[in-house]
Amino acid sequence: MKKICTMATILTCGLFVSACGKESLKVKDNQSTITTSKNSNNKSTSPKFSAIPKHTTKHKEAIMNFEQIQTGNYSSLSGDWQLIKATAKNGDITDSTQVELSITKNNLTDGQITMNAAGLNDNSGNHKLNYQKEQGTLVANLADDTSINYSIKFCPTGTTNEYNNGVRNLIVIWISNNNYTEVFEQKASSDVNKRNNDLWNTDKDDKLESFISQWSKTMNQDYQKYDGTNELKVSTGMSYPSDLANETVKGQQASIGWSRDGKGSYEYNVVAIYNHNGTLPPLPNRITYCFAFHNGKPVVLVDQSRDGGGDFEETQNVKLNSGFNEIAKN
Repeated sequence: MKKICTMATILTCGLFVSACGKESLKVKDNQSTITTSKNSNNKSTSPKFSAIPKHTTKHKEAIMNFEQIQTGNYSSLSGDWQLIKATAKNGDITDSTQVELSITKNNLTDGQITMNAAGLNDNSGNHKLNYQKEQGTLVANLADDTSINYSIKFCPTGTTNEYNNGVRNLIVIWISNNNYTEVFEQKASSDVNKRNNDLWNTDKDDKLESFISQWSKTMNQDYQKYDGTNELKVSTGMSYPSDLANETVKGQQASIGWSRDGKGSYEYNVVAIYNHNGTLPPLPNRITYCFAFHNGKPVVLVDQSRDGGGDFEETQNVKLNSGFNEIAKN
């Protein structure tokens, strides 16, 4: 009887040790997954990987994604940016400079230059870009020799710099002409909470672009978007947004013009323009959509005129109307 009790005790202890071993193994598996992930990139442990609390993951959009940026995807830069410094050969010109940085998923522009997947575009044409990482920053330089050189530096929060000491994300644009430099700082989340109440912003613009991409497939049509800088020329000879001033709405003279945020002095404040040039006779033909705000309410205007001055009317496409309304109100 004593032997049986002893054997039972040994078996019980063995099962207990086995259970503990399995529990320990689970923890090690989790740890080993993290370690493998770190080692696969041949990088030392990143503080942000282990130090950022879980509740901060909702702010991932504030982390610059260098890999995406190099392919012309600027999603990680979405948000509001403000000019904090502008210098030229003769000194500081911040107070006298009126310039804005506009960033969408596929374009970055300050009104003088535009960056996208194709490179950098200025008045002389398009230029290929070379990228290199320097002390935690990403720098884009022209790949070819030109009369005017450019440099665009992306400085994530935490990188040492002379402008804000790494407090927030920075984009620094340098132009050799007159040694001109623009420094843009991304506003903090607390500064941009009001964006949710804006009629239009870059987040909504990106959502509309994704929606149009899917919707156009159902229509078997391809659409070109006005990029916010370069005139959108259509097959009938019109050019937008310049020719918005020459358009009528429902045959009546109307005030219609371009607006980045949907607010302005126009009757129709246009926030996005998409055009499809038809390829089947009779030619030329086009379908031009203007997404606008009329008295603060979203409206989709369409122009299919083939010659002479254009004339917009409200679209009858139910999916397009509901899609724009849904994006505009959220």
